[in-house]
Amino acid sequence: MPIEGFTYRLNARGRPAGRLILRTGERGRTALVEARMQLQGVLGNATWTQTSRCHPQRHHSLRWHEASEGGGDARSYEVRFDADSGLVTATRGRQDQATIPYLRPYRDPLSLLRELRAVTAAAAAGTPVPAVPWRVPLLGKDVTVARADDVELEILGQRRRARAYTLHPGGSVVVVDLAPPHAIVRLVQRLPDALLEATLVDVSEEQTMSGWDEPQEPATKRTGGRRRSRRKRRGRGRG
Repeated sequence: MPIEGFTYRLNARGRPAGRLILRTGERGRTALVEARMQLQGVLGNATWTQTSRCHPQRHHSLRWHEASEGGGDARSYEVRFDADSGLVTATRGRQDQATIPYLRPYRDPLSLLRELRAVTAAAAAGTPVPAVPWRVPLLGKDVTVARADDVELEILGQRRRARAYTLHPGGSVVVVDLAPPHAIVRLVQRLPDALLEATLVDVSEEQTMSGWDEPQEPATKRTGGRRRSRRKRRGRGRG
């Protein structure tokens, strides 16, 4: 199955702040979502990479990994969700590890974005969706998802309608195209001293992504070496 690729332009305080690339795909009973954010300019220079392995239909997280580099500092954080053992194991760096009971079908930030795309697709097809607002369990807190008004935006050079969701606490906004493939077309995140806005500027198809080359969950184990990514461009925005 082709990998979906989405490229976003970042802005903060009305000025360019870098770019964000999201990739997502499915293999067997596992979905993978990758995010790579490169900050430049008004918010400084740093790189964040996040990877989510999650259930492709139920969206609960199987594994979450986050790494950041900037200012001469590198950090990593990983969480594994093991329903069979009933444990959630969080690892920071090489030695700092903590384990808590697996009590609920936790999402992670990227699997939640995938879930919002799926809910939008179901609503557009006339399929029943969760009543709004609804609560989503993330590790450490619950997030309440509320619907805002549908909006009309210029998406990759075309005027389209999109569905907006607000996430609380935090007040982040996620805007999803009502037309297939129901891409996330805009993200707004509240930072301590600024709003970080991500606007979709490009959609592509790829044959693989780096996360598939890492050790797989048992249900989706694969063998073989690394393959070179090939991008097939589907659309480009203006600006």
